[in-house]
Amino acid sequence: MSDASWGRAARVAGLGAVAFNVLGVAALSNVPGAYRPGDLGGWYRGLLERPLEAQASAWCFVLGLLLLAVFFVVVAAGAPCRSRGLLVAGAALCSLGAAVNAAGSAAPLAVVLFLPEPAFPGAEAVARGMLGFALATDAAFNLVLGLGLVTVNVALGPDSGWPRWQRALGVAAGLASVPVAGQVGSDGWARLLAISGPLWLAWIAASCLAGPWRKSAAADDGGRR
Repeated sequence: MSDASWGRAARVAGLGAVAFNVLGVAALSNVPGAYRPGDLGGWYRGLLERPLEAQASAWCFVLGLLLLAVFFVVVAAGAPCRSRGLLVAGAALCSLGAAVNAAGSAAPLAVVLFLPEPAFPGAEAVARGMLGFALATDAAFNLVLGLGLVTVNVALGPDSGWPRWQRALGVAAGLASVPVAGQVGSDGWARLLAISGPLWLAWIAASCLAGPWRKSAAADDGGRR
């Protein structure tokens, strides 16, 4: 595949990942306690009170994270870079983390569908455990995503054609994501998602719309005219 083809594949997967993840967050805006370890009971009750939003959010996260995994596979295979081995290692971390988190993001969906209150004695305890699993996979995702983003942007290097500001944004997003791993035990660390989330989403969008892939696509389109 040409650079232009890799770029088109990256844009489809990356922009789809951004869109679905943003929609997933928006759907949870009226669900109190979502992804907060200190209020799993409130999260459970909020899901039951707003089942349609809960289901929409879960599906958006699953689709968005799977597309994110595909995006990083494309990055590893076709992105212009200084060190292919380092790029593959960083992208593999991000892709595997996204895939694991996609599985965890289905847990709230299962809670809504199969644990309606009062489903049976102890249903809330089971639901809290499942929501804790979703929270733990999200924490793990943020850790490996952070490490992977730093590795990927170091691997791209100054001579690869990737803009300096874009590589700096990727490193900043990665460093901001790592401490979010603490969300599994602290609401305070979970609140850092308000910083790290927009940063890594912005890096994905920038990677789709700027840099050498974009230039290759423009040159390829111009050559066909």
